[in-house]
Amino acid sequence: MRRFIHLMFVLLLPVIIIEGSLFNGRYKKYMKKVYKNKSDQVFGQNMDFSQEKYVSQPLDHFDPLVTGSLKQKYIVVNDYWKKPDGPVFLYIGGEGLLSGFYLEDGLITEMARTHGALIVGAEHRYYGDSLNNDSLELSNLKYLSSQQALGDLAKLHQVISEDYGGGSNTTWICFGGSYAGDLSSWFRIKYPHLVHAAVASSAPVRAITNFEGYNNVVRASLSDTSVGGSQQCTGNISSGFEEVGQLLKNKSLDRLQKDFKLCSPLKSENDYGAFLSNLQDYISGAVQYNEDGTDNSVEYICKTIAEDEGSPYNKLMHLNQVFLESMGETCLDSSYEQMLQELNKTKQEPASGVGIRAWTYQTCTQFGFFQTCDVKTQCPFSTYLGLGLYLDICNDVFGITADEINARVNFTNQYYGSDTPKGTRILFVNGSIDPWHSLSVLKNISDSETALYIQGSSHCADMEATSADDKPQLAQGKLEIKKQVSNWLSSSGQQRLTFK
Repeated sequence: MRRFIHLMFVLLLPVIIIEGSLFNGRYKKYMKKVYKNKSDQVFGQNMDFSQEKYVSQPLDHFDPLVTGSLKQKYIVVNDYWKKPDGPVFLYIGGEGLLSGFYLEDGLITEMARTHGALIVGAEHRYYGDSLNNDSLELSNLKYLSSQQALGDLAKLHQVISEDYGGGSNTTWICFGGSYAGDLSSWFRIKYPHLVHAAVASSAPVRAITNFEGYNNVVRASLSDTSVGGSQQCTGNISSGFEEVGQLLKNKSLDRLQKDFKLCSPLKSENDYGAFLSNLQDYISGAVQYNEDGTDNSVEYICKTIAEDEGSPYNKLMHLNQVFLESMGETCLDSSYEQMLQELNKTKQEPASGVGIRAWTYQTCTQFGFFQTCDVKTQCPFSTYLGLGLYLDICNDVFGITADEINARVNFTNQYYGSDTPKGTRILFVNGSIDPWHSLSVLKNISDSETALYIQGSSHCADMEATSADDKPQLAQGKLEIKKQVSNWLSSSGQQRLTFK
């Protein structure tokens, strides 16, 4: 059965591939299926798993009276390293299992090959294999934070420097996408003596409790003809959800259960939210990743909507049926109680991808990122999906109140600088189709803290290896990233190359 969690659903490309951010469990399962063959192929051909290692990390980097520890997984790729003076490219993992996909077949790989760099991939504490048996107990979640994760990176820097002979003259550049993109920029800001520069891809550096902007961008992207969208497509989706909302208002719950093949009856307002989040998730996820030529794209969503000649409501039913069939599922989850049961699990399956309990805790204690569909916004979905659902999750699972969430979100922005951080040698990369770009840095802050905004590009697409299928804007964007990395290495005394 699918499990529903829709707090931040940034990436399944990340779970399997980039370590990105949490999104709905339904979409996560779908994306695992989509990318399994792709990642398995890369692992089987290239990845030498003897390079997978562990480092002991303090449970708390900031309180010496806490004596516990945990083992953090990291992966080293030294195929291209020019010993002993080649640079180190640090690939930062996010809220999921650290995979080798981008380490062995990504843009970072191409740049490592060019510059003779050692690649080090760091898994985030409390995710993947980097947690203790009791890490997810409520009493131990307090050691899960972005600040502790940055402390882990500092310790790993020391270990790599000792094990591979890199001294003070070795240039480190860090990379990350989505939440890990945040960490990439923050590592440069908070530990500038350790890392020379940072690339932050699709990084939502501005924390926010009520993230209305996400679905505003979803609407704009669904209407964008350059990626296969249209006003008609957006109108059909919006009208379909309006009728769903009207049926909820009229308490026509049996009809909704039948029409959308719900796994259980709708009994509460939070069940409504669970249902609506799952219903819209396939659409939002396709917008976010927009994999051209696949069923995970704006073009495919709009074509599927157009296939049904009935009303917008019937078109939405058709889209849901198509997705259920693609997943091999017979019903759609809509139970808030089922969701709470999932979030209260303190054990995760090995190599399970996104750590749902852990990431939900981080959104409740640091970031918010709760994607709502409020009245008077451009959201194309139902206004029944409001902030209350997410506030209830934080309180019911972790005992964190709305006031506490707001206070912690405000602290995060004050601590790191929100979307106007003060740093040097940081490149923020975003795509216009990606809904997360609205929380990132889109314009140059200074000559050395710059932004690259790629029209028509999606979430973390710039981290993938160059391809003949890349659109011109994306191809140029990847070239600009390579140029910037070359310039940074030149400024540190490393070789500078010319890219055309």
